[in-house]
Amino acid sequence: MTASKPPRARQEVKVDLSGLSERQAIVRMHVIRLGEMAFGPRWQSYLAEILSSEIGRTVGQPQIGHWISGRRPVPEAMIEPLQRIAMRLAGDMERRADLIRADWGPDPSPEDLKGL
Repeated sequence: MTASKPPRARQEVKVDLSGLSERQAIVRMHVIRLGEMAFGPRWQSYLAEILSSEIGRTVGQPQIGHWISGRRPVPEAMIEPLQRIAMRLAGDMERRADLIRADWGPDPSPEDLKGL
């Protein structure tokens, strides 16, 4: 039996925000929060995919990585599409949270229990 290699540790992103304005740093932080809240810890590829669909051209994970590292700011042209995406995702999360509350809150209605 051969020993398998242990999984490689995720490489920490080297972050340098010195080239970003205060506003650009805030936008960067909002992109990170959106990605993590909507898609979890491995969010960059998912955000790249949904952003590509939103704007009609490819945005790759490496481009998102440049924004996160501070190597490049989030382009101004991406802010409005990101806002639309954020509002859609927030609405979707609210609907899912409402369903969970309805299923697991106190005193479910008799109609809710019929399907069980």
